[in-house]
Amino acid sequence: MRFAAVSGALGLALDSPLDPDREQAQQWMIDELSKPPYQAAKPTLWDLMSKAFWDWLNSLRVDGDNPIQLPIAMFVVIVVAAIVVAAFFIFGMPRINRRSAVIGSLFGADEERDAETLRRAASAAAANRDWTLAIEELFRALARVLAERVIVATDPGTTAHGFASRAGAVFPDYLQRLTASATAFDSVRYLDKPGTEAHYSALAELERELRTAQPAATAPTPLVGTR
Repeated sequence: MRFAAVSGALGLALDSPLDPDREQAQQWMIDELSKPPYQAAKPTLWDLMSKAFWDWLNSLRVDGDNPIQLPIAMFVVIVVAAIVVAAFFIFGMPRINRRSAVIGSLFGADEERDAETLRRAASAAAANRDWTLAIEELFRALARVLAERVIVATDPGTTAHGFASRAGAVFPDYLQRLTASATAFDSVRYLDKPGTEAHYSALAELERELRTAQPAATAPTPLVGTR
């Protein structure tokens, strides 16, 4: 009985076709390619996208063999230039360029520092309890930060009270405090009066608030050189 079973199995194996038909061969190929080693070797979506991009980029090379490539490359350059110009008009000049445009004389003195540098100088003077210098530096920082924000501009002839008046027109709720700060600046700068910690603290709070304060909706457009 056992011998018969073995003989039967051997007979079935010998009866299996060694030359499969088309459908069976396709199925064997599908089964083989579905195994993990073949699946791991398949290119990913990222591979396909990267190849497509580089193929497109390489096709833009300008050479003498394909005269059509030159107009395509020129078109790409024009599109990029148009995007840059549109971004310039939409977002304006970079902040660094705005800052470089507002440096210069400030309240009768040559001044090339930006608002942040002036603010640090004022803090250093206050730490040494030099309230006179601290008030001078911080009032200049206040004028400069509003110029950097393109809200209130100054020129060499602009006085402290002229600046305070113009800034007060843009920030009417701060007019009184701006005028008081301008008076404190003139007192220590031109009248040789000693600065006080109270005046510096009031100016420091004002400068901190005006760094981010929004102009009044009905404020007029600021003018350069208002005295």
